[in-house]
Order: sequence, then C-alpha cells, then structure tokens
Amino acid sequence: MATISFSAEGTALNAFRDALRIRHLSCTRQQIRNGIFYAHTKLRYWYGISAAAAEFDIRLSMIQKQGLYFRLYPYRLRLIGICIGVLCAGAFFYWNASRIHSIEIYGNSTVSDTEILAALDSLGIRPGTPYREIAFTAAEQQLRLAVSDIEWIAMRHSGGRLVVDLREETPPPSIRHDRIPTNYIATVSAQITKLEVLGGHALAARGDAVKPGDVIISGVVQDPNGVTRFYHADGRVEGIYEYDFECYQPFCEEITVNGVQSSQAFLDIFGKRIPLSVGFSPPPEPFIYTEESKPLMLFGTPAPFSIIRCHYTEQLPMITAYSPEETDALLLERVSRFEQNFHNDDKIISKEIVMSENDLGKLLKIHYVFEGVVGKTSEIFVKVS
Repeated sequence: MATISFSAEGTALNAFRDALRIRHLSCTRQQIRNGIFYAHTKLRYWYGISAAAAEFDIRLSMIQKQGLYFRLYPYRLRLIGICIGVLCAGAFFYWNASRIHSIEIYGNSTVSDTEILAALDSLGIRPGTPYREIAFTAAEQQLRLAVSDIEWIAMRHSGGRLVVDLREETPPPSIRHDRIPTNYIATVSAQITKLEVLGGHALAARGDAVKPGDVIISGVVQDPNGVTRFYHADGRVEGIYEYDFECYQPFCEEITVNGVQSSQAFLDIFGKRIPLSVGFSPPPEPFIYTEESKPLMLFGTPAPFSIIRCHYTEQLPMITAYSPEETDALLLERVSRFEQNFHNDDKIISKEIVMSENDLGKLLKIHYVFEGVVGKTSEIFVKVS
C-alpha cells in the first residue's frame, strides 16, 4: 500500500478541509501547526486532494512517500523491459516447440535413415514444418506405402523433436539351397589334389586332370530300375592350376591431386540456410565437397540453430614422372593387391616373374602355380515333361 504525508498552506484551509470531508477523501493524522495543515493519506486519494487544493488555491507539498509503488516506480522502464523480454522468450520457446527442429528415427536396421527422411520430405515433413500442418495418421499410412519393409510406424513430437518409431517386417526364411539339384563342376584347368564329397557321387578322383566345365561331383543318380533322380551335389575340391597375371606401369602419367580448399559458412534455421560468407563462389568442378554442422548452445542446451561449414577441395590434374625404383614399387604393390584380393586362401606353389621395359614404361608378367579350390556348384535345369 502506498501512502503520502503532505502539508497544505493557504487562506482557505477550513474550506479545503470541509471539501475533503464532503468528497470522502480520507486523511489521517491531521494537525495544524503555525497555520500549516499536515495530514497523511493514501495514494489513490492524492489526485482528488490535488484537485481540491487547486480549487481553493491551496499549495500542497509532499513530505514523505512510502510504499512498494514508490520503490518500484524509478525502475518502471526496467520492469516493462523485463516483462517484454519474458513475453518474447515465452513466444520464442512456444514457436520453437510448435515446429520440427530435428527428426529422430528409432527401430530401423535394414531401412536407412536417408530413405525415411526422403519419404518424409516428399510428404512435406521436414525441419521447420509446424506440427499443426501435419496429419499424423494420414502421414503414417502414406509413409508405410512409400517405404517398403515397414510393418508398423508411429510418429509423435516432444518439443522440437519429431520422433519416428517403426518396426520392420520380419523377412521370410531364406531358401535352403541344399535342396536345389546341382552338379559340382571345375572352374579352371587343374589337377585334383584333394576331393571331399558332401553330396552326390564323385566322377573324378585325386590326381585326375579336369578342364573348366567338367563335372567333378554329379547330382544325377540313376537307380537299377532306370529311374533318374536329382540331388544337391556339393563338396570341396582343391587342385593345382596355373594363372598368368600381367600389369603395366608407365614412367609418366596424369594423376589427380588436391588443390586449394575454400570454405563457406551458413546459418541453418529449421532447414533453411542463410549464407554468412558474402560474395563466396565455389571453385570450378571437379572438387570434393564436405560439410560439418555445429549446433549453437543456449544455456547448455542445443538451440534450433546451427552453423554449417561447407568445404570445397579442388581436384587438379598433375603430370607425375616416376623413377625406375618407384615404377617397380608400384608394380609390386599391384601384385600384392592381386594376391590378397583374389588368391588370399590359395597356396602359391611357384611364380615366374618376367619384367620388360620400353621407353614409356615397364610391363610385368607373372606365371603363377596355385593350389586351391578349383570348382563350384552349378544348378541343374531339368525339363519337366
């Protein structure tokens, strides 16, 4: 409660006091000293007292002001600013919570996040979309039709997060290939060193020579009554076989190297990118493009804004010359990759290396003798009469 102590001076004090009483302007602690009227009143009566004083030509003077109103009055502009700031902050957080800030996907293992996000984008659901514009039930049904292998899906929102929970369809059991009629045939010309039959009956023995396409283990069996039956022939057949490998390395060739890297910054607001690098233009193609995103923090919490830095690395052609030692090293590296990628499980019995050289480069020829798997299963196509 705000109160005011005041004094009044003038020739018509009696009339002024009567006017206060008639107008019900309550004043307490009234006293007259040396022809001056002193009193104590509430703030809400002060304007009526001032009007009465002006009517009777009375001079009023405030002696003392008390109460919370007078304490806060000097800070009224600050209080107004604080209220406006609180309202703006509340409006911002409400606006932020009413739109999609990020999309989180749970429950997928075979279906990629990229595929689901692309399907949501085609439905108009992306960062920055207001929740009121999303028909969740219809969107869930359309998403099931747009993305295969989804058995159940549900969407919900928590603040600025749109959460997509889904369950993928249970795949049917895989077909058992051991029921398919097959033969085991040779893939290269080789001499058999190991023969292990897992199904069918063998048509070759250890030490026999086979050519590509020869049946080593047959899945066709004819019983004594002349009835032909088909089985799944399988096994493991190893043998010794030859292979010729060659590669060429020029002394001088054109390679691609990384050039100057330039960067561009964007302010990402709900999927909308606002460029921060004025006057930037990407380098001419070809180039390698990478980007990184760093969210802005607000009171220790990621804000719905982020800084995206896009990096462009030029790809420039360059003529490179190799010394004879460097050329040999490159050829041997190719040989090593060939042996590891294609014959890592095979045993190298021998290899004969022949290297020739001309004015432009070196040619490496290697004659291998391997010992390894020399066959595979081949399906039998049976004509049904």
